Amino acid sequence: MSTGRPPGMAAAPTDHAPWPKWPLMIVVMTGTFMAILDSSIVNVGLPYIMTALGVPLDDAEWILTAFMLAAAVAMPLTGWIGDRIGYGRMYLACLAVFTVGSALCSLSWNIDSLVVARVIQAAGAGIMQPAGMAMIIMVFEPHERGRAIGIWGIGAMVAPTIGPTLGGYLTEYFGWRSVFTVNIPVGVLLMIFGLGVIGRREKTAPPQPFDWYGFLSLSVFLIGLLLGLDRAQSYGWDATEVKYYLAVAAVSFTAFISAELTAGHPVVPFDMFRHTDFSMGLLLALIRAVALFGAVFLLPVYLENLQGRTAIQTGIILVPAAVTIAVFMPISGSITDRFGARWPAVAGVVLTGVSLWMYRTLDYDSSSWDIIYPQFFRGAGIALMLTPVATAAMNAVAPRQAGIASGLLNVAQRAGGSLGIALLSTVLTNRQAMHQEIIGAGINLSALTPAAGMSPASVKTVIILLIQRAAAIRSFDDVFALAAGLTMLGLIPALFLSAKPPPKKGAPAGE
Repeated sequence: MSTGRPPGMAAAPTDHAPWPKWPLMIVVMTGTFMAILDSSIVNVGLPYIMTALGVPLDDAEWILTAFMLAAAVAMPLTGWIGDRIGYGRMYLACLAVFTVGSALCSLSWNIDSLVVARVIQAAGAGIMQPAGMAMIIMVFEPHERGRAIGIWGIGAMVAPTIGPTLGGYLTEYFGWRSVFTVNIPVGVLLMIFGLGVIGRREKTAPPQPFDWYGFLSLSVFLIGLLLGLDRAQSYGWDATEVKYYLAVAAVSFTAFISAELTAGHPVVPFDMFRHTDFSMGLLLALIRAVALFGAVFLLPVYLENLQGRTAIQTGIILVPAAVTIAVFMPISGSITDRFGARWPAVAGVVLTGVSLWMYRTLDYDSSSWDIIYPQFFRGAGIALMLTPVATAAMNAVAPRQAGIASGLLNVAQRAGGSLGIALLSTVLTNRQAMHQEIIGAGINLSALTPAAGMSPASVKTVIILLIQRAAAIRSFDDVFALAAGLTMLGLIPALFLSAKPPPKKGAPAGE
């Protein structure tokens, strides 16, 4: 009987994954939570790190940028390393690297040592997330994967929400080093538990030549793209530095495509894109990240800069979204397992778009409830978007491609998030300038009569501040409306996802 794979190809992961399902879930869910949490928990502590190490903002931002770049470059390696040494051992090794990197971060004595430690930390974190998803695909049958990915995704989606709040609390009461030391005991305990769950020896694929040219050109593309998007937030799209990075990204992407079309063992097999569910899932993941991460990034800015809330108050207001996501992720997965990915994804797009549209009427005196209740729609929408998309995409590809497929999904989300933040930040700045000009044109400052005890200069200053505040509010409203529209674009790929439930046991979804 045919095995469904070419001679000499590695056995499907489900043939050699000897791990118990739910203990494995605990390991990968906790590890993923730690890895993603660390990418957001540090943001709040950045001002404290700047003061402690005596560095300006431009230097301190490399603490965040280095982690982002190293994690993105590591993700595409998931499939090749996993096939070579086994996914369980790879996951534990990356967990160890992440934990050691966290310890080194806590011991850093200057900005250079901290950035190097963050790169080490990211090398482990970047592989843990896609490896965890790949391992879930290995042990759960296609018709079980929706619920499994939904449960795993609780950690992946809740971590960014509570990260700023936890980071603010730790930094304020225990110092900036605590945001790194908190990973050490959790990492050590998880490794001990993980050795008993996934430490057993796996069958591995025969060694394959590594596509160095494809990997290097892909890495340069990701670094150029992410640096360009990151710098566009600060300097604008017309900055020479931004144009340089994006040009490097364009050239290296062309080189990458050329390399993969001719490589005998490409780092990204293009045959995966023949599967509609994978291609549309990847596109929908990108659209979701562009709209969602950009808008979610701006919401704390609105709460803190315009409403004057503290970081902890902002974090508390954002908790309902995390709770709703946690509740709906397994529900979304079960719906996907029973009815297929299309309609849950469509419902998720609509709910998420509606939640962002609700924010288009925010004002500087909007109540906490005005901020909170749309989050219930957003939390349900995110869960209904993420789980069906990941399940459909991973079920579509061959089991032996689970590692690279999960890596690509994570890269798409990371690139989409950076693009969304850069795009919506630019729109926010431009719309604020436009609204300020429109509002100011209708006010004749010279005709205003000062109140008793106020000088004309004081009146002018107050009026200008009020104009700037009103313009800022209107620009935030515009950006949330735009994010809602971008989210609705996700209906196009969502409608192309499979409307059939995944096959039952013994009938793999991939080739």
